[in-house]
Amino acid sequence: MSSVSDVASELVTSPKRVLMPKSGLVVFESRHAPGFFGELRDEYAKFHLVVSGRARWESSGREYPVGLDTLCHIPAGVAHRQRDLPGEPVTLYAIHYRPDLLAPVLTCELSRLGLLPLHLSSARIDQARPVRSLFQEMLFEQGECVFGWEMLLGARLTELAVWTLRLAQRLAGPAKPDRVPTSDSATRVAGYALRLRTQFYRPETLEEAARAVSLSRRQFTELFRQVTGKTWRRYVQDLRLGHARKLLSETEKSVTAVAFECGFEDLSHFHHLFKSELGRTPLAFRTFSRQKSQFSCR
Repeated sequence: MSSVSDVASELVTSPKRVLMPKSGLVVFESRHAPGFFGELRDEYAKFHLVVSGRARWESSGREYPVGLDTLCHIPAGVAHRQRDLPGEPVTLYAIHYRPDLLAPVLTCELSRLGLLPLHLSSARIDQARPVRSLFQEMLFEQGECVFGWEMLLGARLTELAVWTLRLAQRLAGPAKPDRVPTSDSATRVAGYALRLRTQFYRPETLEEAARAVSLSRRQFTELFRQVTGKTWRRYVQDLRLGHARKLLSETEKSVTAVAFECGFEDLSHFHHLFKSELGRTPLAFRTFSRQKSQFSCR
């Protein structure tokens, strides 16, 4: 069983085993090699978010198709099988957690539902972006390990559990629009810019950012430049690229994983932007930064 700090980019043909920390919760990437198959019954519960590939999962005599933007919850003790489809190996992000981290009412309801797959990109649900953002935030906090990060992960786990149950219930009735929080003061722009430093990976448009502080696009653009000295797009881009540089230099995460965790939804765009801004491809930058580090240590 490996720790979450071990090589993250390895391809696996059977379920990845990651050491459960004392906190009882761990988030990690699992990249499957062709021919992946797993037959499991774990003592911990799991959330899986598929970001590429397709598979067939089975539990209690039922088969479930799994693909891009499938969020799946598997309660502790539930036997299940995972088999990737030929030529379409899966990459997913997993949250393994002790059931006692959740309120008993949540654990009970999730256990009652058994293996629960939700296709987040469907017209009925359409919640892929916010769920991806939640995973990205948990990955970021786990990687940074700043004060309170374990408590924050626990809070986000509860949020994800509640969200999952609400999404499951939504299938039985008409969808309701999500409420968008707003602010009634332009002075919140500075606070918004500060929050972006730990939430830059979230998918958001300029219009949504302006609406979040109750300003027109023009007002928000002008005030944001005054507060930060940069345009909104440049500010977000610099934060994302800065974190990408850190992950490439300090971890073994794959380029795909780095792009995902930094908020880039399109891998080719990430490659193009990274090379345009830094003069090297992500892999070339990793090699250069490590050679530079080895040289400076001599």
